[in-house]
Amino acid sequence: MTRYELAGDKRITVAAIIAEVAMVVVCVLLGDAIIEYIHNLPPQMPVAKFFAPIQSPIASHAPLMVCIIVFLVLQYIIAALEMIVRFRDDQRGFTLPIVFIPGGILIRTILMAVLELLVIVFKLLIYFVSVLLSFIFQILHISKILGTGHIVDAADQTLEPVEILVNKLYNLLYFHKIHANSSVFTSVFNCSLSFWSINH
Repeated sequence: MTRYELAGDKRITVAAIIAEVAMVVVCVLLGDAIIEYIHNLPPQMPVAKFFAPIQSPIASHAPLMVCIIVFLVLQYIIAALEMIVRFRDDQRGFTLPIVFIPGGILIRTILMAVLELLVIVFKLLIYFVSVLLSFIFQILHISKILGTGHIVDAADQTLEPVEILVNKLYNLLYFHKIHANSSVFTSVFNCSLSFWSINH
């Protein structure tokens, strides 16, 4: 079996889905274990005081060290799967190996989520304001010269270079690549290896 046949194998997609679902569960358990560990610290410590009001909804807590080990094992499984499935697409490029740093997969995901969210919130805010203004103009029977379509167009033109930069950053951080000249939603829907694998 060639690497291209292996990359296109449906079992790899199923493995990616299982690994990512397991990663979400482990992240929740890891967060809970960290909160429990902090609660067991001496009360006079600043960290313990800061996290004192935070209570975990999980009744029984998994051991912190076990959660860390399982998290790291899953991280490297996902990294290996990501390196295999990248051969489904002809697009190639340099990738920062951040995913091989312990916790790198989480750092990468959080970084992309924050950047994508900033762009999306701004876009949605512009769209919402334009719809609201359009509605007000219709109620007041104001001339269509004051239409709001140009606001949306201007926002899209202004944000297009930013969206391309976000997509380029995605390609720099992920082994499986996307087309950088598309909308920011391309990186949003492909951050999950499972979604990327299903779409390719």
